[in-house]
Amino acid sequence: MIKSLAHIGLRTQNIAASRDFYQSLGFEPQRHLEIEEPRGTILVQFLQQQGIVLELYQLPWQTDARLAEDSGIDHLAWQVDNLVACESWVNALGYPLVEGPCDHPAGSRYFMIAGPDGERVEFLQPLPR
Repeated sequence: MIKSLAHIGLRTQNIAASRDFYQSLGFEPQRHLEIEEPRGTILVQFLQQQGIVLELYQLPWQTDARLAEDSGIDHLAWQVDNLVACESWVNALGYPLVEGPCDHPAGSRYFMIAGPDGERVEFLQPLPR
C-alpha cells in the first residue's frame, strides 16, 4: 500500500527559471535528466528539501500554461515555524504576496506567492489551539 509521497511533479515552461525559483526557497538540486523523445528532449530536474522532492520537467514542444480554473495542482503548501519571518524572507527574495497573510478556518495563518508557471506557493503556520 501507499507508504509516503514520493515526489510532486510540476510541468514548467522554463525549467531554469523554475529551478532557480525553488532553489531560492531552499530546495537543492538532485538528479538532472535529459530524455530523448522523437519530438525532442524532455528536461527533468529533481530538487529536494527536508524530504520533500519536486520533479520539474519541461517538454520540448510548446504547451499552454494552465488556466487557474483548470483541474490539477493548484498550490504547494509549506509549513513554517515563523510566518512573519518567512514573509520577510520571501519579500527579500523579491516575491510579492498574491494572497494573505490571513487566517484559514482549518487553524492556520498563511500567505501565498506565485511560482514561475502560475502555481501558487503557500506558506502556513499552525495557530495555537
